[in-house]
Amino acid sequence: MKKFSLILSLIFLSIGLLGCQQSGKESELNKEISKSTEEITDKPTIIGEIVQLEGERFLVESIAEKLPDGRPNAIWFSTDEIESLKVGQNVSVWTTAIEESYPAQASADKIEINEK
Repeated sequence: MKKFSLILSLIFLSIGLLGCQQSGKESELNKEISKSTEEITDKPTIIGEIVQLEGERFLVESIAEKLPDGRPNAIWFSTDEIESLKVGQNVSVWTTAIEESYPAQASADKIEINEK
């Protein structure tokens, strides 16, 4: 009887441990989340023109990148440095996390004003 109880306990333990493993999709999702929290990279998130200022945020439309449906890639950035920005300026903006929508939304981690 003790042998049967031991075997039964090992079976339940094995099933329990298998149920705790991450699926491939969960593992990929965790990798994507960790990518969004990485340090600022050398390459800007977007290079484009400021087309609108609103409160503490500004809208940048990419000069070179278009979405598959033909619309320009566009991102609203929030920043404390809004006073130094003007509509029509060409900027490079870096961020580590983007809320996907259209236009996308993010917090500007670094802003560079480019010469035209």
